[in-house]
Amino acid sequence: MNRKLFLSTLICFLLADLAYSQIRIGGRLSGSMTNITDVHSHSKSRGGFQVGVFGLIPITNNDILFFQPEVNFSAQGEFDQPRRSNGSYEKQQIFLNYINVPLHAKLYFTDAESEFFVEGGPYLGFKIGENIEDVGYPTEAGNNEFSSFDFGATLGVGFSMNRQFEASLRYSYGLVDQVSNDAANASNSTSILNLGISYIFN
Repeated sequence: MNRKLFLSTLICFLLADLAYSQIRIGGRLSGSMTNITDVHSHSKSRGGFQVGVFGLIPITNNDILFFQPEVNFSAQGEFDQPRRSNGSYEKQQIFLNYINVPLHAKLYFTDAESEFFVEGGPYLGFKIGENIEDVGYPTEAGNNEFSSFDFGATLGVGFSMNRQFEASLRYSYGLVDQVSNDAANASNSTSILNLGISYIFN
């Protein structure tokens, strides 16, 4: 409950900041390849997606450096391949849904209208749902307990056309153990490779 209250407060703060600063806002849609490192011995990446909104807040007055807070819905997780008693493997869905809040710094290489940029910074993640497929017999994933909170860092690169249409490639890596009772008792991190397009409103 406290995390939901914190998330609601943070979203309201970001929206209020956007309105007060008269800054540009935008939307981003992307496809992702996600998994959770070191949790299942036969895990495979899941193809997911992200959709969200962001603000573009100038830090300098030369149109080069910006602060870009975002609120994204993120479909994450992975596929496990548990082994049946007859020795065959079966694909099991481990789907996790998050609200992620990246807090990025964004640096354009020059002040040109069409230009490359780099971006990066921390993110907060709040799990809002999970769907662990029941394959009809006990599996490791069925006994796992997944964390409701994530925190990590993102680094990305992209290209902006007329400072309105943008394409970017990002990689995010979590710093919080996402599975508390995995068999190997390893540190299990979120891993997301993400390719997306953005539109920034005038």
